[in-house]
This record gives sequence, structure tokens and C-alpha cells, in this order.
Amino acid sequence: MKAFNHIASAHILEHAAPPGSDGRRALAIAGDDPDAKAQVVSFIDQIGFDSVDLGPLAEGWRVQRDTPAYVSVLTADELRAKAAEARRYRDM
Repeated sequence: MKAFNHIASAHILEHAAPPGSDGRRALAIAGDDPDAKAQVVSFIDQIGFDSVDLGPLAEGWRVQRDTPAYVSVLTADELRAKAAEARRYRDM
């Protein structure tokens, strides 16, 4: 599983919001185990964020340093769009 690598630790408390809140920040996850993903999505929701599933762990690079979604405050729709824009470092 990959999660929480694209949010500053202080923002976990500062940006948390109840489910359904307008503009609720989203966090990306990536992983190969569906059960683990479900647990992480549930935890992320409980602490105040929406989740965006990037797919398998191999897609976790989409929220690494120097990608459009890294440490950006984005809703789920915005995060999906920014993750789709990401280019691997070797492609730059």
C-alpha cells in the first residue's frame, strides 16, 4: 500500500473535514491488495479525507515529488485529473 506520501503531516489535522463537506481534500492510495485498500480508504474517511484509488502499487508514482498532485490541496476530482497529468521522471 502507498498512502499519505503527498500530504504534509501538519495538514492531516488542519485539512480534515466531515464527509460530504464542500471542497473536502482527497488523498491518493495505490496498492495490490483489495482488502488492504478497503481498510485504508475507511481509515482515510474516518480521519477526514476522501480517497482516490490510483490502482496497483505500480501507479503510486503519480503522487510523488515533482508531480502535479504532490502536496497539493485537491478535491477527489482534482486529484484524479492531476494524477492523470503526471509524467514519470524518466519521461521528462
